[in-house]
Amino acid sequence: MSSKPVDAETPLSDRNKRLLLMAADGVFLPLALWVAVVLRYGNLYQDVSSFWWLFPGVGLIGVAGFYRFNLYRAIVRYIGPSSMLPVVQGVTLAAIGVSLLAYLSGVTSFPRSAPAIFWFIAILLVGGSRLIIRTVFYGFNHGYLTREPVAIYGAGETGAQLAMALLNDSSFMPAAFIDDNPSMRKHTIHGVRVYDSANVDRLVYERGIKQIFLAIPSATSAQRKAILEQLAELPVHIRTVPSFGELISGAAINEVEEIEISDLLGREVIPPESGLLRHSIEGRSVMVTGAGGTIGSELCRQILRQGPERLVVFDNSEFALHNLENELCLIAGETELVCLLGSVLNYGHLTMAMDDFGVQTVYHAAAYKHVPMVERNVIEGVRNNVVGTWNAVRAAHTNRVDEFVLISTDKAVRPTNVMGATKRLAEMVVQAYASEVRDTRFCMVRFGNVLRSSGSVVPLFEAQILAGGPVQVTHKDTTRYFMTASEAAELVIQAGAMSQGGELYVLDMGEPVRINDLAKKMIHLHGKEVVIERSPGEDEIEIEYIGLRPGEKLHEELIIGQHVTGTQHPKILMADEEMLGFEVIEEVCAQLEVSCESADYLQVQQTLERYVTGYRMIDRAVDPVLKAELSKREHSNVTQFKKED
Repeated sequence: MSSKPVDAETPLSDRNKRLLLMAADGVFLPLALWVAVVLRYGNLYQDVSSFWWLFPGVGLIGVAGFYRFNLYRAIVRYIGPSSMLPVVQGVTLAAIGVSLLAYLSGVTSFPRSAPAIFWFIAILLVGGSRLIIRTVFYGFNHGYLTREPVAIYGAGETGAQLAMALLNDSSFMPAAFIDDNPSMRKHTIHGVRVYDSANVDRLVYERGIKQIFLAIPSATSAQRKAILEQLAELPVHIRTVPSFGELISGAAINEVEEIEISDLLGREVIPPESGLLRHSIEGRSVMVTGAGGTIGSELCRQILRQGPERLVVFDNSEFALHNLENELCLIAGETELVCLLGSVLNYGHLTMAMDDFGVQTVYHAAAYKHVPMVERNVIEGVRNNVVGTWNAVRAAHTNRVDEFVLISTDKAVRPTNVMGATKRLAEMVVQAYASEVRDTRFCMVRFGNVLRSSGSVVPLFEAQILAGGPVQVTHKDTTRYFMTASEAAELVIQAGAMSQGGELYVLDMGEPVRINDLAKKMIHLHGKEVVIERSPGEDEIEIEYIGLRPGEKLHEELIIGQHVTGTQHPKILMADEEMLGFEVIEEVCAQLEVSCESADYLQVQQTLERYVTGYRMIDRAVDPVLKAELSKREHSNVTQFKKED
């Protein structure tokens, strides 16, 4: 085995490349001067013997200038317009040098205009030779002809930088720019032509483009939505470059990312009011129950940005709490971070935690929220969502907490499932305490689905698309409201800060989204075609309609009735809805606590149906334990009947 280091060849190889380029330039520069003289005299056989020594002289001066201006340190594969400056500087030095040599030596036969002509020819030879080397040697050897053709949407500065990065990459080849600006059409950027966005469908099929990169970081949400609506009709994979904020933070321009599904919503997010964000948090002790969930964890992140004295993170999942603690420790700064493993069903633990850590503001996000899961586990759903809220409210009242905010859901409106019924009852618990208690300001914030939450269809659809399908949609006409977790958390905090006690706030969720359309757009944005009711081929994904699950609605609502007023925030509304008296709520919650402890399904059902207006438990047999109990009772009744007979 040789004792030579593995990388010993690398410096030698680089040195040889530099020497080769220097030798080539030592030939090109005299050649350029000779061509300049020939052009000046118009005679190919012009006698140059009287100043022959100027030819090697211009070569030496030029090569020395290139070396001084670091031209030989430039990597040929990355040579571009910006790399031509050392060429211009070196050639200019060579032209001035040869003029001075001719003048000082007193040569009269050397034409005075030759250095100017030489300047243009030398730049063409030296600079052009490097571009040719880059195109031919590195181009073909690095797969110019085998790279995947892509289009760049946006012919601005970001798009131009992305094109340059891709040209020096080995995976993608920019085949076209797409832009809405009429003044950019038919122009070329780095040799890539700009096309009108109206012709994008024809361009995709003619050029075989499978991916389009969005290079429009300054576009508004509405503009991005309009662009994606157009592109979502095509079977192309849509990806995006980092935003300006991410670029400033150190992201590379060629770090293309998957499209966020929130871009399809096109929601114009109103900047939060800093005063409202800080009002109930800055310098205070704040608790978040259910902190390990999507909304709970986002609330924790937003709260820490407002500089609380202490953040008490409360959750019953050890795994979720562990992960969240690791994340929050990195951004907590001077805020004291307290992570408590516990359940809202433990009233004593809740009360002690609020007392020991002097909690002043509570965001109650702890709840079971998955409709099918709660439908199959009625007792635990009622215990956690109703009794748990009752415990949290009582603990806040006992400790004279300043502010208590309940996180609610659109499924509480005219509920058709157990989860919705329990959340509506939880709202009424908070309403009742707000009407009776003055030491604590109680309020509720109701909104729809959160994108990328554990129960959202978005991650489910993505997993199904990546697995090759089918994508399972419950119904062709199903609609849902969607909002990002960050926007929802900001609005929850601001709504709580506005509360005077007893308000039921409803977030403006925009227009409802058809789930079937969402599935089709997601399939298209992953570069696949949609098929229905037939076996999918390559690059095709089937949509399968599985029907509504037990308790699911076709359309969700946000408000019961028409009693809605605005607030000082344009995205936060306030609803006026019926409520139960304090004594009634106390009796209902106490009864539900006993019924859940004894697993009295019938009593739980009767309580929900009696106090939640319009709710009827459609199919009790969905819960496997209840199904078994009903089967036992039926069997017992049949046996008893036979005995009596």
